[in-house]
Amino acid sequence: MIFLDPYAPHILKAKENHLEKLFPIVQRRVNALPVSELKTFLNESRIKRILTDLPNDLSYHHISMLFAITGLSIAEWQDYLIIKKKWKRNRDASETIIFNKYNDFILKINKIFNYKDGFSKKETKYSTYDLAETLNVQTCVYCNRIYTKTVVKPSKRTRPEFDHWYPKESYPLLALSFYNLIPSCHICNSSVKGSIVMNTSHYLHPYLSEKINFKFSYWIESLNAYKFQIKRIPNSKEDNTIKAFKIEEIYETHKDEIHDLVQLRKLYSVDYLLRLRGLLAVVDTKISNEEIYRLAFGVNIKEKDFSKRPLSRMKRDILDELGMI
Repeated sequence: MIFLDPYAPHILKAKENHLEKLFPIVQRRVNALPVSELKTFLNESRIKRILTDLPNDLSYHHISMLFAITGLSIAEWQDYLIIKKKWKRNRDASETIIFNKYNDFILKINKIFNYKDGFSKKETKYSTYDLAETLNVQTCVYCNRIYTKTVVKPSKRTRPEFDHWYPKESYPLLALSFYNLIPSCHICNSSVKGSIVMNTSHYLHPYLSEKINFKFSYWIESLNAYKFQIKRIPNSKEDNTIKAFKIEEIYETHKDEIHDLVQLRKLYSVDYLLRLRGLLAVVDTKISNEEIYRLAFGVNIKEKDFSKRPLSRMKRDILDELGMI
């Protein structure tokens, strides 16, 4: 997991642009609704907050909606999420009533906060490519293994996928919420996480500032063979998040990186790196320790720069364990 500072200038700029582009279209759709409790609930202030509130405030809007609309409840909503996974023929009469009631309501919400239509270039002059380009996140926020660079010109080429941290199926109101759209790779977004329902009490969120208490480590399996271990407190947010994204299992495919780092440790010493800096300083007097490590090991050792290169957190931790940092 990589922390994204929600108050970084480029992220604030992305959020402001997100609100500017999407608020008018969402408000227009709400204004088109007949007089109803839903229309009253989705006033101008509420829409803006849904689009821009920080992650730990977002679920509040979903819960508030269930309280505000007559006939809806949190308990029935939880039942609906279970019922809709059943085949139609396997639902009893009471389940069918609950399914129909909430399914009709969700259709109304989806018409307002539709993810695909919300990023329709034709209607909003705004697309997921625009969002990705402004955020400029270079690697997957969840696994830090795969580049997620955005290439727009000469035509749309590639961008990160956007994971809905609060899944659209469980939180349809949050489908367009800025801090609910996490730039990620396809594996983490679809193949691994899928529709796991997370909450900020039990899982790490990339936009919430907190000390991330886990560390990559390794142990020797046999001669020149190594295995990953991620040290963390059992049942912690870190533990739950690592398990949800199968980080330990996925990183097993990168065991050769440990071998390479161990070999480099044998070749390079801290004194060698200092001498290397001295040699390079002849060409560039401003070269830093961070740049030396990037040149020698292909790693950014500062946490704020982890997203710039794949595997940076893992390599930093292993190099630290090897006594190189």
